Amino acid sequence: MLRRQAVHEGRILVLAGNAAAQAELCRLLGAPDPNTADANRVRANFEVDAVTALDAALARIADARRRGEPYRAVFIDLVDGSSGAGAMALDALWHADPALHLAVCVENHDPDRGGALAGRFAGHHALLVVEKPLAPLAVFQAATVLCDKWRMERSAAQANDRSVALAGTPQVESDPGSDLDALTGLPSRSLGLQRVRDCIQRAQRNAQTFAVLVLDLDRFKLVNGTLGHEVGDQLLVTMAARLRQSLRGGDVVCSASTLSRLGGDKFMVLLENLGDSRDAARVAQRLVDAVAEPYTLQAQQIVVTTSVGIATSGREYVRAEDMVRDADAAMANAKSAGGAGYVIFDAAMHQAVTNRLGLETALRDAIRDDQLTLHYQPIVRVNDGRLVGFEALVRWTDAHYGTVPACQLIEIAEETGLIHPLGVNILRMACRQLVTWQQRHRAARDLSMSVNVSRKQLLDPELPGKVAAVIRATGVNPHSLGLEITESAFLHDTDAAIARLEELRALGLKLELDDFGTGYSSLGCLYKMPIDVLKIDRAFVTQACTRTDHARVLEAIVSIARAFQLQVTVEGIETPEQMAMARALKIDRAQGYLLGRPVPPEQAEALVRSPAVLAPV
Repeated sequence: MLRRQAVHEGRILVLAGNAAAQAELCRLLGAPDPNTADANRVRANFEVDAVTALDAALARIADARRRGEPYRAVFIDLVDGSSGAGAMALDALWHADPALHLAVCVENHDPDRGGALAGRFAGHHALLVVEKPLAPLAVFQAATVLCDKWRMERSAAQANDRSVALAGTPQVESDPGSDLDALTGLPSRSLGLQRVRDCIQRAQRNAQTFAVLVLDLDRFKLVNGTLGHEVGDQLLVTMAARLRQSLRGGDVVCSASTLSRLGGDKFMVLLENLGDSRDAARVAQRLVDAVAEPYTLQAQQIVVTTSVGIATSGREYVRAEDMVRDADAAMANAKSAGGAGYVIFDAAMHQAVTNRLGLETALRDAIRDDQLTLHYQPIVRVNDGRLVGFEALVRWTDAHYGTVPACQLIEIAEETGLIHPLGVNILRMACRQLVTWQQRHRAARDLSMSVNVSRKQLLDPELPGKVAAVIRATGVNPHSLGLEITESAFLHDTDAAIARLEELRALGLKLELDDFGTGYSSLGCLYKMPIDVLKIDRAFVTQACTRTDHARVLEAIVSIARAFQLQVTVEGIETPEQMAMARALKIDRAQGYLLGRPVPPEQAEALVRSPAVLAPV
């Protein structure tokens, strides 16, 4: 009676620069011994991919993990290169996926090379050295052993993670497991938070010192923007492996550690049973140093740094979310200080966080109860100084916090998602005010109203519908309404932003590009942007009367606007000389303290009762 055929499944990647070696490995992994007719033999059922370069291998590995179909093993042929190069290749592969099992094929007449690799990674459970010429059964057995080890380790880790989540027992974070991040293979945000909750509960029963570290890469968006998201993903995978190795190596300061990915380029480390709270700072510095080592991805060398925030158990946390929030706040402080370092959360930051949370709550209530107001800054026609419109600017004075600067108000609104209801409220108030003035005063019928739209508002696909609803509800003439958009709104998803602006423009209103020249000015974007007005930032006006280089830049911007048939508004007019210069350049409109500061509705209405000349010629 024949034994039942056993099947060993698993994804294997072959890395061999030599075409003949690559073909041989692929053949052997497909059928271990084609000359054997033994029906009882075990035949392979591996899914095999092949690449010729290390960079390509790293990209395949990252893509496989992202799709949730990771490779179990990599067979590497080192016929070209030194043992040193081989060691670096193994390091890079394990950085890309720490759970990988590797088989290195070396010539049997090159014992130094095989011995060097074996010595370099002595005791590593995930490495086999296979001598050449390759024996079919040896290759098959190596693949079977490595893939089975991968499967068993993954199953054990899944069971372990489930028991940790249920029992709350301390455990060193393991490589594979359940509830893992698809890209890096690390515990996900939810699992990381659960580990922190368990640690807090244990600390309440048995006093112990522990800490949470939050890490965020500095300027990671620059990597994605210049090198692409694929390289960005590879960088995150490699960095995760470095962090994991750094936590396992060096001097041991805690009984257990958990590295998890919070999302994006943000990671979290839980350090349990610290001997001293200052040990958390030592670990943070070790992680900062590890991340700062150069990366080689797709034949490019990349250097990045990280900012780390630390929250320790000395504050007697009850909720895991609060501890992570405080570590995140400390990380933001480290980033503000220039990055590439760490900051420990302290009493001053606690007060700042408390104030911030209070402001968020107060702002939410203010939006709900219509407690915000608008001030209006005059806009004049340059050639005769006559009032032609206003820019609406939000103002908020809270009973407890006093007058909150507009920039802080908008920042909080954007971070909390309140910018969407806030933006609609501001637009509605501004439109109602303009309609009221136009109904009361004949001279106001030709006035316009400009309202700012933030980048996050522009990302909202429902924005055109919301604006249309406000126009209908208030009865404002859309031709008298202008929406101001900053250049940064086009930075990340230009096509989506342009599509949104096209929808808004179809409503009949004007689109104004605000603060031109201070951000990511691009003539290429001007070809695509469906805008009507270019607003020149005050930075170009301030010194244009005294510095010829500033004057030339200002003149060039006006010429560019004319070439695109755009109206030009200049901001920051504070002196008669600056106004004279605007006239000399034939700029269309101007605003600034010389012409009028932002004022409450009653004071602004005094200007619209009769045709006002705010800057006599």
